[in-house]
Amino acid sequence: MRYLYIALVVGLVSSTAISLYFYIIEAFTGKQLFTLLLNLDFIFDPPETVPDNLYMAFEYSLHVLVATLIASIYLYLITKRKGLWKRRLEVAALLTFIAFLTYFPLTAIAKTTTPAPTDLVAIFDWFIGHVIFFFNLYYISEWLFHKHKGH
Repeated sequence: MRYLYIALVVGLVSSTAISLYFYIIEAFTGKQLFTLLLNLDFIFDPPETVPDNLYMAFEYSLHVLVATLIASIYLYLITKRKGLWKRRLEVAALLTFIAFLTYFPLTAIAKTTTPAPTDLVAIFDWFIGHVIFFFNLYYISEWLFHKHKGH
C-alpha cells in the first residue's frame, strides 16, 4: 500500500509540474508542447458534444495515470530487482529518458499542430520538462521513502 501511495503522489506532482512547465512554454512561445503532452488525437477524436475543458481534464487524467505508471515501474525496479536500490538515480534517469524520447513518435503521429520532430528549441524544452519530471520522480520518492521508514 505504501508503494501505491508513493506512486500516486509522485505521479500527481510530477505530471502537474511537467504540465505547468509545458503550459507556460506554450503560452509564452506558441510552441505547442502542452498540446503535444496531452494529445490523444492519433487514438481517437472526441465527439463534438464533449466540451473542450472536459476533454482536457480527461487528457490530463490520462497523463497523471501514465506518470503514476512510470513511478510504479520505478518503485518496482528499485525495490524488487536485486542491486537496483543502489542505482536509484540511474533508474529514474533511464525511465525519464525513455519518456523524453516519446517526443519523436508523438510529433510524427499527431493530427493537430505540434512542433516538428526536427524543432531543436522544442526538443530542448521537451528535454527540460522531462528533467523536471526526473527531479520530481527521484527526489519525491526519496523523501517519501525516508518519511515512511524507507527501503
